[in-house]
Amino acid sequence: MDGNAASNLMQAGADSVDIDDASIQAEKLEDFCSPEWQLRSRHFLVLSSAGKPIYTRYGNESQLSTLMSAVQAIISSFSDMSDPVRSMNVGPHTIVFFTSGPLYLLAVSDRNDPEELLRNELQLVHSQIVSILTSAQLTKIFEQRSNFDLRQLLGGTEGIIDQLVDRLDTDLSFALGSLDTLW
Repeated sequence: MDGNAASNLMQAGADSVDIDDASIQAEKLEDFCSPEWQLRSRHFLVLSSAGKPIYTRYGNESQLSTLMSAVQAIISSFSDMSDPVRSMNVGPHTIVFFTSGPLYLLAVSDRNDPEELLRNELQLVHSQIVSILTSAQLTKIFEQRSNFDLRQLLGGTEGIIDQLVDRLDTDLSFALGSLDTLW
């Protein structure tokens, strides 16, 4: 490879990194009222039992706090019943809830994804969070302060969860419960 070709290749790689960084920044600026956010076919949200935003694949957690408060209110209103809310269909959207201790997880899809698939994916997101922060640590934190902002402890690890959610969208091994090949 000559010097110009290598230079062009390196420049193309740098341009793709800039585009990727720019698109990630744009994704994080979306809020639930923006057309870009509403046009996405799948969303994953994580919040605390107090309604505090913890994670969202698209948009900024702080800008989605009113939406997450509404989700917390829905889950809480059903928690008093013997049969907690597990899912609901709203128009073309399937909304699946998964609660585990102080964490509430929510998946929204307009792609006719089966409820069980979305629930399994939420369990994987939950497992990823618990692998970063232990379950005992989460329980202890929320017993001491139910309105604790968990984003402080997860700071810098959102990219890991983003990568998992992106792979859930493209890698069939998760949907099939199979192992990914090493080659």
